Amino acid sequence: MEKQPKEERAVTVSPLTDEISKALQEKEQEAKVLLKLSGDEAPELVVENIKNFVKTLLLQGHSQEDLKEYALQFGALWGKMVIKEYSWTWKHLDFGDGIQGIYVVSPNSFYCCPPLFFLNKILMGQNKGLDGNNDNTVLLLFNMMNNIEKQEPPRKFQTIS
Repeated sequence: MEKQPKEERAVTVSPLTDEISKALQEKEQEAKVLLKLSGDEAPELVVENIKNFVKTLLLQGHSQEDLKEYALQFGALWGKMVIKEYSWTWKHLDFGDGIQGIYVVSPNSFYCCPPLFFLNKILMGQNKGLDGNNDNTVLLLFNMMNNIEKQEPPRKFQTIS
């Protein structure tokens, strides 16, 4: 039986501009200060700290503006930990259907994840689980990325979050 070709979608992939890269690094540093990190911690420990800080934020009352700022900070740091642990890279992706943004992309471009959007979704209470409750899946998704490239999806740039 002949193997069917994989469905490809037109995705425009671009490197991040220097300006965006610099902004991500600044937000990452701000998150490290909030978490009181030295920068030498293992990625999984950093992500666990992000998860715990997000849990605390969700229990407190914060303005949407503040939560969006935390999402930028922790999204940048979370993305950096994915890069450090799994060798993913920051890219700008345009899916051609109005969806575009800053993603971390797996080494073979099988998977991508929008960390800034992912953290924003959790902090805004929109990361609904099967039970209808907002789930803080910061550490869960990070751990699920381990060896994910062994599972080749039907098309490249399969979005996970």
